Amino acid sequence: MTGPVHHMMEHSFSAFEEQKRAVTEFEKWVSESETTVVAKSRAVSITVDGRGDLTDVKFPTGAYRKMAPAELSTLLVETVTSARNQARASMNEALQTILPGGMAADFLTNSVDIDEIMGEAMRAANEMFPNSTSMPARGAQP
Repeated sequence: MTGPVHHMMEHSFSAFEEQKRAVTEFEKWVSESETTVVAKSRAVSITVDGRGDLTDVKFPTGAYRKMAPAELSTLLVETVTSARNQARASMNEALQTILPGGMAADFLTNSVDIDEIMGEAMRAANEMFPNSTSMPARGAQP
């Protein structure tokens, strides 16, 4: 099979495989990534994973013992927020390589409903290939 349609199909499949590889690398990066932030006072060290979820809290010095509860609470919140913001910025940068412009920020601010996007994609695929044996879109009636 040769010709423009065959060439276009090969090109599309190659692009799909490249995107799939990029997504796999991104998922690996997220699972292995971590961000650690130490407060300026060095009283607390916060570590978050690639998704910004808290994984570790350390008190490298005894400085926290001399702090008022409200002061320590504020320091913890500020340091956790800083660590999460740094992790999100790193994730946003990594997402820019695999998502169309602007979508990375939408994912990070939760303004994208992934179930809705996937449902629309499945409906479109089912319309294009009505005799396909693919699974129905999420929430679709059988």
